[in-house]
Amino acid sequence: MDQVLPRIKEKIKNLGAEIFAEIDHALNAEKVGLKLEPTKVLIFGNPRVGTLLMQENRDIAYELPLRLAIWSSGNRTFVVYELPSEIGRKFGITNLDVLRKMDAFMENVVNL
Repeated sequence: MDQVLPRIKEKIKNLGAEIFAEIDHALNAEKVGLKLEPTKVLIFGNPRVGTLLMQENRDIAYELPLRLAIWSSGNRTFVVYELPSEIGRKFGITNLDVLRKMDAFMENVVNL
């Protein structure tokens, strides 16, 4: 994870999005006396894009900003995310052009 996470964060920023939060689940587990292998969540987005979706259906705000989980087990790192088009489908978003661009953004972010 130590090599993958910085590259993902750099890509997010270089592609014009902002990282709003980084949640370290392993650190939080440690604080309550539990163990968890490295597990983080990045929350990120671009208000110019997300606002277009919320203008169509504000319920989608529940799923925005975008996020991805990154975790390690042994020497392997995994990245988990949901495509924005799938999120949009749940909320009946019809602005497919924006969703396609968001999908391309996410795929670019995780394609290391």
